[in-house]
Amino acid sequence: FDAMPKGTFNADDFKRCYSNEDESKSIPYFWEKFDPEHYSIWFGEYKYPEELTKVFMSCNLITGMFQRLDKMRKQAFSSVCLFGEDNNSTISGVWVWRGQDLAFTLSPDWQVDYEVYDWKKLDPKAEETKKLVAQYFSWSGTDSKGRKFNQGKIFK
Repeated sequence: FDAMPKGTFNADDFKRCYSNEDESKSIPYFWEKFDPEHYSIWFGEYKYPEELTKVFMSCNLITGMFQRLDKMRKQAFSSVCLFGEDNNSTISGVWVWRGQDLAFTLSPDWQVDYEVYDWKKLDPKAEETKKLVAQYFSWSGTDSKGRKFNQGKIFK
């Protein structure tokens, strides 16, 4: 990340706003400050939902991934959500980081978990992206199969 241009988006300021303000303020703040030239937004969805059984075990998968990505925290933010219930759930998340490429390739330490997710770069100008960001940042709604939000974790 150090070799990349910094841009105008201050991730620390956004994280502080997200932590201290209601989503009605933090989500508009994100879009007001987001720098699409130097930062990108990604959607990651767990490839093997049929293997997810107990909700608490699925949450442990998310926590473990976050722990292994600890050195990425300064330049990234994510809201990863679990939708559904025991034996019928999925994990997916919205990620924001500096740069335009998939950040996990920057360090072998970050590659442990990313291959079990399908990754899609999102267009920050698209209305669909704005809705997805709002849903994941506010921990609401359903996944693509209609499963309700169960719980989420924030990587900041």
